[in-house]
Amino acid sequence: MATIDRDAQQEFGGLLRWVWPWSDGDSGLLGQLAVSADLPLIGLFLALTAATLSFCAALAVLEFWVPFSWWRVLAGSGAVLSLVLMAGFFGATKLLPIALNAVILWAVVVDWL
Repeated sequence: MATIDRDAQQEFGGLLRWVWPWSDGDSGLLGQLAVSADLPLIGLFLALTAATLSFCAALAVLEFWVPFSWWRVLAGSGAVLSLVLMAGFFGATKLLPIALNAVILWAVVVDWL
């Protein structure tokens, strides 16, 4: 979770903040993000675990190193952890990632692949 400072949030007409939702000053149940301070440990753990599970799910879909049959468990687990992370730092910029996670969970539930 790399945070962006106030100046960088204004890049691309202010759209960068919506594409990269981790900004200086974001706070929630899991703590507060600051450029000059350490990241909340639980948030970092959730982010790294969700990213690893999602990456392994992508490898499973590609049938590269990970069996294809694992994609549902990996993608679903990664999406749930990501939802918990977004809820822990909830704000308007987290709506797009929450919607993406909802789509992933839908694909897992209906066995889209």
